Amino acid sequence: MTALTAAGVFEFQDGLKIARQRGRFMQEACDLTRGGMAAVLGLDLAATRAVCAEADVEVANLNCPGQIVISGELEKIARACQLAKSKGAKRAVALPVAGAYHSRLMAGARPKVAAMLAAVSIKSPAVPVISNVTARPHTTPGDIAARLAEQVTSEVRWEESMRYLLEQGFTRFIELGPGTTLCGFLKRIDPQARSFNVADAASLEATARGLAE
Repeated sequence: MTALTAAGVFEFQDGLKIARQRGRFMQEACDLTRGGMAAVLGLDLAATRAVCAEADVEVANLNCPGQIVISGELEKIARACQLAKSKGAKRAVALPVAGAYHSRLMAGARPKVAAMLAAVSIKSPAVPVISNVTARPHTTPGDIAARLAEQVTSEVRWEESMRYLLEQGFTRFIELGPGTTLCGFLKRIDPQARSFNVADAASLEATARGLAE
């Protein structure tokens, strides 16, 4: 949402409203379910999907090689973690989250998000913005609205999104906000790519120096 607003797809005020309302809709879905998420480390995608099918949960985030997040009902997530370990995962740990994001348990939020977006002015992006639903650039305003609604229940294809950008020739990336989690993911995807984090004045200055090299 931040990237789309920065690219001129939404007016700033609309971007804030959409982010706030989407969060509220997803919290409402959380309150109606008993969901959770877990990180599976050291198991490939095919094996993780097999675990999800057996435990009746879903893949939620494809972060980087060796790290996949799964999502679903709490009891089923616990079983999935046990199954993942039995199939060779190095770790499978529950995450401290409020619900089963990017899964069918968020289905109640999806039509609300779609209806909200239908009432907002959406423009074509001034610069390409990658959709984490398709791992490809957003295109038309109608496509943007559809992907944002779909994103509530679909997988986050982060690794594939980064690989697409790398294939396009991008070599330097900036993570905005506290922490360097995404920088760590990128290092696992391509150790040669350079990443920077901007969280305060000092890190902004360090990033500016790094980009000037």
